[in-house]
Amino acid sequence: MNFELTEEQRLFQDAVGAFARDHLAEGALERAHAGEYPRDVAKLMAENGLLGITIAEQDGGQGGSLMDAVIAIQEVALHCPRSADVIQAGSFGAIRVLAAYGTPDQKERYLKPLLAGDTLIAVGMTEPDAGSAVTELRTTATPDGEGLRINGQKCFTSHSPEADVFLVYVRFGPGVGGIGSVLIPRDAEGLECFTSHSPEAAVFL
Repeated sequence: MNFELTEEQRLFQDAVGAFARDHLAEGALERAHAGEYPRDVAKLMAENGLLGITIAEQDGGQGGSLMDAVIAIQEVALHCPRSADVIQAGSFGAIRVLAAYGTPDQKERYLKPLLAGDTLIAVGMTEPDAGSAVTELRTTATPDGEGLRINGQKCFTSHSPEADVFLVYVRFGPGVGGIGSVLIPRDAEGLECFTSHSPEAAVFL
């Protein structure tokens, strides 16, 4: 297997590196210690095609590969590690699940502003009694006549202190086949976030 970057990837690497050096190196230390998610950086990333790198163009993304996103993260991290997390959040994890499985309405409501750098998504997977073993999760989703009633707890949910929407893994029924996910906006009735000293250690129910 050839692990050498293609010419196109090298050009992309150089361009992202130059962008990070010119726009993100200054203030990197302050961002690292600030704690809060740098929304101004997210807007800047979106304007320069660095959000949604792995998301298909028809969904508003850049249509790039996983390797493209990794290259961008690496180059930005050399100048501003905190800003590199913005690319990660905008190209991997919950946003990819939304792009792959979301309905047209969900993509319009949630994916579009995420790719514009206007909002932030967090994934609720880890639980106090199950860890990250999704097969052991206890959070349930039960139809209540108007939608779904979600009951449970999540912890160590990255970006939860400032997330605008949560992709939450739940149990609709028994067994592996009963596991799925739901989108919960931050202002949903009954949703509470409890944050400890670390932005990575929040619990919500």
